[in-house]
Amino acid sequence: MKICILLPGKIKPKALSLAQDEYIKRLKAFGVEVVEYKDEKVSSRTPDQTKAAEAERIFKTLKAGDYLIACDERGAGIKTLEMAELIKASRQGLYPLAGKRRIVIVVGGALGLAESVRKKADTVWSLSSLVMAGGVARIVLLEGLYRAITVVDGHPYHNE
Repeated sequence: MKICILLPGKIKPKALSLAQDEYIKRLKAFGVEVVEYKDEKVSSRTPDQTKAAEAERIFKTLKAGDYLIACDERGAGIKTLEMAELIKASRQGLYPLAGKRRIVIVVGGALGLAESVRKKADTVWSLSSLVMAGGVARIVLLEGLYRAITVVDGHPYHNE
């Protein structure tokens, strides 16, 4: 099963781009696709209008048969081994991924995700109980996913 990560715009602060590039390179070796969607500038629009415009872009990337995971501070905390179990289930076609074609993990823009994205999501993950800058959240997600994949593959990257 394919895994696709949707990230808003370019990483900020720019200093984090080397770390992001490293994890994207590692994840590509496992067939993970990373897509950056155009984020909305925080402007004279209301926050809800800004998030709704981003939600439209997110929904345009989704396909029938996608298992959508939204990353949001109000979601359930996810542990490495839980993420690994989800990846294992995806490879074996087991619940909750039976009949699904792709896992899509989405991170919101500067204002977070629209409620419509949260509602459409099959599950909502919190990457931390802390609120973090978008660039930091990206690195946490990419590293966490890489670590979970290496757990499933029996790679020594993860030290239990």
